[in-house]
Amino acid sequence: MLPLFTTKKTENHNSAQPHILFLGDSITADGQYIRLAGEWLKKHRPHPGVRLTARGVPSETASGLSEAAHPFPRPCIHERLTGELAEASPDVVVACYGMNDGIYHPYSAERFTAYQDGVRRLSAQIHEAGASVVLLTPPPFDALSMNGPLLPAEADGFSYLAPYKEYDRVLEHYADWLLSGGCPADRVIDLRTPLLQHIRQERSLNAAYRYGDGIHPDASGHQVIAHTLLQELFGAEPE
Repeated sequence: MLPLFTTKKTENHNSAQPHILFLGDSITADGQYIRLAGEWLKKHRPHPGVRLTARGVPSETASGLSEAAHPFPRPCIHERLTGELAEASPDVVVACYGMNDGIYHPYSAERFTAYQDGVRRLSAQIHEAGASVVLLTPPPFDALSMNGPLLPAEADGFSYLAPYKEYDRVLEHYADWLLSGGCPADRVIDLRTPLLQHIRQERSLNAAYRYGDGIHPDASGHQVIAHTLLQELFGAEPE
């Protein structure tokens, strides 16, 4: 699929400065990958430029679910989406959800359905606001980078502090659904595959490599995300 933004497309865009709004959980709230992408664009594609706005919220979901052990009910994007769209008036919304939506439990059809419904509602409302929708697959969960306990499927009390040991299989299921076209979107970008490749490569060079805390990518993981977005959205080949 062709990039949404190329130099020619940007020059011909209806907006003087096309605006991309990023929604997501703490990985997006961190802002590193958005800042890196913005710095590259400012340097290499300054005219007419693309405006990037990061509006991630830590702990957020698209499903509205929350684990019992979480210190407060997880926020849900649907609690703030109307306001964010009205304030930003974006041309494109890039949304990344899923990491928190399985609430660190083993897979269940009920939780998966809540995620599907939440992402579909998200896409529909963005389209109704006149913006294009770009969905990012959930980044992987790397159990080897976790400091806390990893629980077997028969355990109780799963949470982000004590996740299901094979939680990444849940995220794989969510990512596969997005990539299969299960949700109406203008683009779906696969973050999972390049990040898994990055983790494998780094660990082959250094067995002690830690991908952040297993949930949140380290700086090199954010670089991979920025690189992927620049390739997929802008047709760029940054170093």
